Order: sequence, then structure tokens, then C-alpha cells
Amino acid sequence: MNKADLFTAFQAQLNLILAPQVNRDHNFHIALSGGLDSVVLLHLFSRLRAFDKKSFLCAHHINHGLSDNAADWQLFCENLCASLGIDFCCSTVILEKKNRISLEALAREKRYACLTGNLSDNSYLITAHHQDDQLETVLLALKRGSGSTGLQGIQKRQKLDKGYLIRPLLNFSRQQLEGYAQLFQLEWIEDESNQDQAFDRNFIRHAITPLLKERWPGMGKAVARSANICQEQQQLLDEIASADFNLLVEFSLNQQVLPIADLAALSIGRRNNLLRFWFKKNQLDYPSAKQLQALWGDVALATIDAQPVLQFKGHSVRRYRHHLYLVNDNKLAARIAEKILWQGQDKIVLLEGLVELSFSVEKDNKAAKNLLNLGDNAKVEICFRSQLPANVTCQPLGRTGSRSIKKLLHEYHIAPWLRDLVPFILLDGELKMAVGLWSCQSEKTAGKPRYLSVSFI
Repeated sequence: MNKADLFTAFQAQLNLILAPQVNRDHNFHIALSGGLDSVVLLHLFSRLRAFDKKSFLCAHHINHGLSDNAADWQLFCENLCASLGIDFCCSTVILEKKNRISLEALAREKRYACLTGNLSDNSYLITAHHQDDQLETVLLALKRGSGSTGLQGIQKRQKLDKGYLIRPLLNFSRQQLEGYAQLFQLEWIEDESNQDQAFDRNFIRHAITPLLKERWPGMGKAVARSANICQEQQQLLDEIASADFNLLVEFSLNQQVLPIADLAALSIGRRNNLLRFWFKKNQLDYPSAKQLQALWGDVALATIDAQPVLQFKGHSVRRYRHHLYLVNDNKLAARIAEKILWQGQDKIVLLEGLVELSFSVEKDNKAAKNLLNLGDNAKVEICFRSQLPANVTCQPLGRTGSRSIKKLLHEYHIAPWLRDLVPFILLDGELKMAVGLWSCQSEKTAGKPRYLSVSFI
């Protein structure tokens, strides 16, 4: 492939990834290590400016400090950007070894945190992953026994909290990038750690991939096709899981819970797909096949009198009244020391984000369960069970007789671990509402009716 062919193919690939925003102005942030791949990527983007003069382009280098040559690499990247007229910035990260996390994984985690930290909604973080990287990634996934999630490998485009991560070189082999670099007489650095075959990826790169390509020259392209097929299949599985989740999910307070009877009616594959989706929706790693088996056999199907708990990295799956709960144990013990005064806010976040409440003033009282009659300038406070008097009782609207809070929470089927997270609303010191559960029967409030709606977000 000559220099014109590769650049034209790169342009086409980039436009395909950027669609439908292809004609908009963008902020392009190139992840620049100084190695062959990122140097070629940077050079391609420098040429792209002749066709796109409005978009912002900069390069971001991360200095991990792991090599004695780190300062030289940083200087190389800075000089390269200066020669191409591209803005350059550098971040230095300090790596502190964590238990059960490899230095390689920790460096990657820190690197992406830096690279994504200052992105805006119309920003694109661009990395130089290529076809050979995809081959290595899929082989590593096979070694782990991954399903379609792992075998889809590296994706060309991913949505971030802000902006996108894109990889426009995934269709190109390292050999093609080397040819391009030689044609333009580009220089790059060699990270000595890339030769260390103690790292699995390096072992595959130096010991396995050459053998595969010698026997099957089209191996890289074939694996890339398989990865693309797995990406399509995973997208379909996610769509099915999303539909199943929306159909089955129920709410206890603001917690999404899944009814065991409905889960049991699904095929094993469809149920496991839904449970994996549930974890992903809660920003958790996918459970392994062994963990899914334990979740269903040891928690969902535990004996009626059992109180099963299965731990997952700061979270747990629990069962209560024939439903599965995914509980954030790290935040479960969060408490507020004092009652919170409502001062007209539209939103209040409590207990490290476990409880988010929405407030709005309404003209009528149609949704009586969520409404309070404020009357004339009543004092509104939010508190939790531990801040209520021990002997406090309440008569929910539409029910006869008062009951203790403990008894009411049991009658409303609130799981024991959630009962201290129920927000209560006080009006001039008097208990008026358990948010999302009931409003209390009480005397009419003096003054012109003015209703406050309180609900979970």
C-alpha cells in the first residue's frame, strides 16, 4: 500500500467512525506514546488538517516514570509535536502497586484516567490500536475462556462519560504502519518493556503471532472479522437483555430488583444474559460463569428460611421475598448525622448518592402518596429512621389505625438492609411521609393549600 492509499483508507475509516457527526467541528486528542503506532497516527492527523481546518488537534503524552528513558520519551514527543505544529501536553502519573492488580493493568487504568479527564462532549480521544493489537486481544480473551463480550476485542468507537474513544487504525496491520513510517522517514521510540515476554501480550506478540501469520498470512484479518461479528452479536444480546430487564424489573424504594419467578421462566442462556446486563447497568464487571452459577443456585434457589448473600467486589446479591437485590455494600453503612432542611432545592443527594430526591411544588394533590400540603411556610426536613423517636407511629392515608415505623416497613415489604435508607419527611417536626411508600394521615394544614411533591430520582 503506497502513502496515498493508506491515507485515503484512513480518511474513509475515520469518517465511518465519526458518522453521523462527520461534518461537525471536533476536538481530537491523540494519545501519543512515541512508539511507531501513535507516531503514524499523529502524522496522519497532521495531514488531515489540510482537509479539516476547523477541528482542534492536540497530543497527550503520559509519563509513567517506569523506565529510565521516560524523560527522553517525553522530550521526543514534545519535539515531534513542535515539528508538526501540533499542541502538546504531558501528564505524569505515580503508580502505587495494588494487590491482585498487575503493574500493566494499573498503568493502563491511570493512563486512561488522565487521557479522559479533560474531555468535553464533542471531544474524541484517539488511540493507535491496530489489527495486530486486535489479534493479541482476542487470543488473550480465548485464553481466559471469554464469551462474546471478551471475543469482540477492541471496539472502534466507545462512548465515554464525556466524548468518545475511537481507534481508526484497527483495520491496518503493524506491517502497513511500518511501511507508511518508512515512506515518510518517520522516527519513533522503542519501549524496552515491550520485549519482556513475562507479560502475556508480549509473549503472544513475539512467540505466537509470528507462527500464526507464517502458517496463515491472513490470520490478522480473519480474527478482526470474527471480532466484528462478536461485536454485532453482543449488541444484539444487549438489546435483548435491555428489553427483558425493562419488562421484568420492579422497584423497592429506588432499588431495581428482579423477581425470581420471572427469571426462572427464562432459558438459562437468556437469564444469564439478563443478569450480566444487570451488573453492567450498575457499573460492575461481568460475573464469571462460576459466579452466575452460584448466584442462581446459592442465592435465588436457596431454602425459604435462608438469608443468602453472595459478595462481588464491594457489592452483594441478596434475596428478599422472592426477589434479587444488587446491593452496594460500600455505601450501605452511610449515614447522615443531622436532619436535612429543605430550602427550596429541586434536588437533594444523600448517603453518597444512594438516595437522590426530587422536589417540586404542585397546584393539586392528585398524587397523594408523594404530596405534602405545606400550608404557610412550613419547615420541611428530611431524616432517616435512626433520627426518629423510638416510639413514633404513623397512620398511612387510606388505612385504619396507627402502626410503628418498624411494622410499616415490614408491611410494605422493604428489605431489612434498606430500612435505614428510607427517607422520611417532617413538617414542622411532625412525621408526614415515607418517601415512595406512604403519606401520613394528619390534621389539615393551616393556610392556603400548597403541595410539595417528593419522589426518588
